[in-house]
Amino acid sequence: MKHDKYSLNRIIENRNKKLIHHDPMTKTKRYFLMSFAAIFMAFGTHFFKYPNSFVIGGVEGMSIIASMFVPLSRPLITLIINVTLLVVSFLILGKSFTLRTGYVAILNSLTALLLDKICPLSGTLTDNTMLELFFTLIISSMGSAILFNIAASSGGTDIIAMIFKKYSNLEVGKALLMVDSIFTIGSIYVFGMEIGLFSIFGLLIKGVFVDIIISSMKQAKMFIIITSMTEEVGNFIKSELNRSATVIDAKGLYLKKDLTVFISATSNVEAPRFRAFIKKIDPKAFITILNTSNVVGKGWYQTDELTND
Repeated sequence: MKHDKYSLNRIIENRNKKLIHHDPMTKTKRYFLMSFAAIFMAFGTHFFKYPNSFVIGGVEGMSIIASMFVPLSRPLITLIINVTLLVVSFLILGKSFTLRTGYVAILNSLTALLLDKICPLSGTLTDNTMLELFFTLIISSMGSAILFNIAASSGGTDIIAMIFKKYSNLEVGKALLMVDSIFTIGSIYVFGMEIGLFSIFGLLIKGVFVDIIISSMKQAKMFIIITSMTEEVGNFIKSELNRSATVIDAKGLYLKKDLTVFISATSNVEAPRFRAFIKKIDPKAFITILNTSNVVGKGWYQTDELTND
């Protein structure tokens, strides 16, 4: 009983700690998003990238080219390359980076391998190569954006890029582009000019897609509220939204009435609820709602924040 009581107290303690610090990304949620991204990207690879031989960088691109010279399936080659790179990563880049990337890389490879067993494809889904390239880019870009947004990685050529960065002055982004470009350009000699050009086009456009999707994920709402209901609005922000705000004492220009200005950032999901509450308790409140592309500070998860979870 004493042990049970201690465990319960610890759970409550951890919950209160998260409420105080407003931890926006729990370990469970982070792993759920990592798992979703890995499986989602594997579906895109299996149904669109592999059948069309799109070499849009990454380990999948390496395996597509390698499959023309090695009697192994593309998903199996991808798994072998990923495991090899993870071993190299562990020796050169350390345990933390390897564990952070290894989970996604292995889950992605195993999912693609499973799909190849239970749903083998003998050709492309359609005869429209551009349409399939579009779906390849959308799926891979969404997966990459989710991972980048939670400071995770799918491994693969990211590992090679990090090794380049460690032993040279080359930035990670440039190193990654250089590594991916080598295999993408090489696809021209292996699969011909048409597939090669589709692959080069895909590699160039993917970066744009990832930036657009990440920007949409980062969007939030900035509220500037002028109200006389100070306690009610403050309590709602703290207790219901689990957010914070900057509170400024103010005075109306015409009636000289004492007012309070709240400046608070909320997610897009929280914004309608917050707006409805304010209008309900104070119909005369003046509300300005601004769209923001990025919020930096306590209570907001940052993509450049490396976690060791």
